[in-house]
Amino acid sequence: SSAMDRLRQEIRQVARSEAAVLINGESGTGKELVARAIHRESDRRDGPFIPVNCAGIPPELIESEFFGHEAGAFTGARQARKGLFAEASGGTLLLDEIGEMPLALQAKLLRVLQEGRVKPVGAEREEPVDVRIVAATHVDLMEAVRQGDFREDLYYRLETLMLTVPPLRERGDDVELLAMHFLRQSADRHKRGFLRLGESTLNTLTDYPFPGNVRELASAMERAVTFCDGDVVQPEHLPARIRKRQASLPGRAADDLGEEPTASWPTLETLQKRYVSQVMERVQGNKRRAAQI
Repeated sequence: SSAMDRLRQEIRQVARSEAAVLINGESGTGKELVARAIHRESDRRDGPFIPVNCAGIPPELIESEFFGHEAGAFTGARQARKGLFAEASGGTLLLDEIGEMPLALQAKLLRVLQEGRVKPVGAEREEPVDVRIVAATHVDLMEAVRQGDFREDLYYRLETLMLTVPPLRERGDDVELLAMHFLRQSADRHKRGFLRLGESTLNTLTDYPFPGNVRELASAMERAVTFCDGDVVQPEHLPARIRKRQASLPGRAADDLGEEPTASWPTLETLQKRYVSQVMERVQGNKRRAAQI
């Protein structure tokens, strides 16, 4: 889709920079894949790529995890340990769900971005690190700044290079392309032969808004391969929530003329344009599906 073509171009452009990057997007859109693509296109491609979920580290360990610690720095620290910043030196560190990072650590992250140095827990001196920061979030960080949950200075440091991953519902015919991709992947894992999507199955998928985005589509294809006994995936092989959405859609997009006098009725040309507009809106801009209808 044109939205993904633009994103790929933006990835190539920001990969040439050493500045921090902020990736916005709904859950399941593939923000980590975008971060990996930035790393792969950059001069740091031969260095490590280390992803970390900021929401998945216990608060009492988060500083040690990021900056490392000296032996004896706290109870249980029997030996020194490098932190994530040091491990990613020469490469890229992905801070996923950065909106969940505690404010105290945000201040230290800002210092790392500005100075390129970290201070392990229990150490007396700072150590230099050579790492590029890529941050990702599904929340509105500007709103978090207004609520006092995210540092304004860190936000503006990150948003200089900001990419937005479009939700699947805004990617038109990509649903069909991605569905076939995940179908082949899942079939290979399950050692199945060639599987294809039935026409009604494809219509069901393209009519569904996928609130869980690409991750939800991949999960749906995994389920379809599991329950499909033949070589054609039918709607009944899809998750129930997707089938219910299709069943709830009206069978046609008609315009109600009501009981108005004939002099006020729209022309046939106006009705045609209105009908095409309604169809395009219903299929979220999917031209192939609109043409079929």
